[in-house]
Amino acid sequence: MESNVAVGLLNDQELNDAETVLRLDIVFSRLASLYEGTLNTFLKEVPAREETIQELQTILNELDQNLNSNNRVETIATLTELNSIISDITRFSSQAVQQSWASVDENLNDLDSLHEVFGYVVAFFILCWCILLAVLLRQNYLLDNAQRRTEDLNETLISTGLELSNKNQLLEYAAHHDPLTDLPNRTPLWSMLEESLSNVATEPDKIALLLIDLDDFKCVNDTFGHDTGDSLLCQVSDRLRNMTHSPLMFSRLGGDEFACVLCHRSLDEAVWYARDLVSAISAPYLIAGRQIKIGCSIGVATVPAGSNDMTAQTMFKFADIALYRAKASDLDRVCLFEYYMAQEFDDRKQFETDLILAIQAGKIDVNYQTQIDLQSMEIRGMEALARWTHSVRGSIPPSDFIAIAEEIGVVQDLGLLVLTKACIEACTWKQPTKLAVNVSPIQLQDPDFIISVKHVLSKTGLDPRRLELEITESALLEDQNDLACVLSQLRSFGISVAIDDFGKGHSSLARLRSLPFDTIKLDKSFVRGITKDKEAQDFLKMVSDLGGLLRKEVIIEGIETEEEHNIVRQLHCDVAQGFLFGRPVANSQLGHLRSIALQFG
Repeated sequence: MESNVAVGLLNDQELNDAETVLRLDIVFSRLASLYEGTLNTFLKEVPAREETIQELQTILNELDQNLNSNNRVETIATLTELNSIISDITRFSSQAVQQSWASVDENLNDLDSLHEVFGYVVAFFILCWCILLAVLLRQNYLLDNAQRRTEDLNETLISTGLELSNKNQLLEYAAHHDPLTDLPNRTPLWSMLEESLSNVATEPDKIALLLIDLDDFKCVNDTFGHDTGDSLLCQVSDRLRNMTHSPLMFSRLGGDEFACVLCHRSLDEAVWYARDLVSAISAPYLIAGRQIKIGCSIGVATVPAGSNDMTAQTMFKFADIALYRAKASDLDRVCLFEYYMAQEFDDRKQFETDLILAIQAGKIDVNYQTQIDLQSMEIRGMEALARWTHSVRGSIPPSDFIAIAEEIGVVQDLGLLVLTKACIEACTWKQPTKLAVNVSPIQLQDPDFIISVKHVLSKTGLDPRRLELEITESALLEDQNDLACVLSQLRSFGISVAIDDFGKGHSSLARLRSLPFDTIKLDKSFVRGITKDKEAQDFLKMVSDLGGLLRKEVIIEGIETEEEHNIVRQLHCDVAQGFLFGRPVANSQLGHLRSIALQFG
């Protein structure tokens, strides 16, 4: 543009003022645009450019101001001067174009970069959208699965709830019923009895509790096995259910014990119902092709007239006391509780407690009775006999407290105490005679019995060959193999074994032949009458000869007179024992007994 104006100004000979003014206006407007936008920046980048523009501006301003006043020559001169800077302006124009293209390229590059960034951003957003979509799809999938699992879990919970409910019912039933007989157990019986007794005050009624215990059930179990015993219990339960006049409840308390609660029955009716039960239970049973017969004992307790404070525990105690007396009776197997029985029962329980305390305190004494060799008239040995002197009751017969010790389960402790004391005292004797100690059949069934005997011998220092253990003939009815094993072990230590009370029980010669033992002690009941009865003498002779054939020593118990002594000597019996040779005495008196025994020589 500047070049065209300069050319026009210089070459146009017919140039008029109006055209010059028009061209100047165009130039002024173009100059004004140089200070706008990127051109202004372009001019200010180089100081020479700005100076050139300012110089051009000055010339143009002079030309504009002096156009009317100057003559043509001066105007041309001014234009010539203006033309001198046109080349610089033209160069500026090319530079500006180059600058513009560079700016355009830069802007294009920036635009490309921006497009790339926008592409990344768009790609990122697309990726995010895809991820979000995948997450949403997976979430929907998980929600669907969770919903299905929730539905399955809900169904499972419902099914499990029903199953648990059924199992709870079964467990509750099992907790309140006997698994073998399916009769109610002690818990519902107790609840029923308490409920019935609580109604006595408001609704007077006749209530009776019957406790039933099967007789000889242990013998059935031991003889025919537990399966037969279980079948017998089931048949007994069936007979109870089939009673014509059913009670309020039948229950199995455990083992061979049953119970029933009667309501609306008088005292006599309760007793007659108990007798009907005895008849029903005592009828023969057919189990596995065998006919089995048992009996039962029943204790009956009732609520006394006018009594409103009877408790279930008290009623059970009264019925149990009556049952205990029924089992002890040889005549009537049904016993109705009466209040005097409670005192006797309490006395019995106190006796048991005193016995336990006496054993624990070691207050059971040991007395000794002499055994005499009938041929040499020398002391063969001493039998240790337990003695208990009660602080209130006085001297208690051994037959009383030993039987009770067996019943309450302390006979092992009693036997161990007597054995220990006897061995300790026997070690103080000047003459090393035999020491005979009685052993209960229950002790022989104890798996630790052998160990206990060995421990006592080791502790006291007694020579095992001096110890003789006496077992009753009733012990031979136990398991033969186990008994033979125990006796063999005892004899292997040097201990001798004697069969006590021979002829009093039910042992057979076959049992005697199969068991390892050393001595036969004939029961004293066979000595009575030998001074007058020839058959009694013949029996003693037979036993003595039997002992000789079996190579066993024979001891005759119960010799109380010299006539009896002479007879057993004439019959060539081995050893005698009885009051004639000495009553049972304490260890401190054994020296005196020896001197008395020697006078029979």
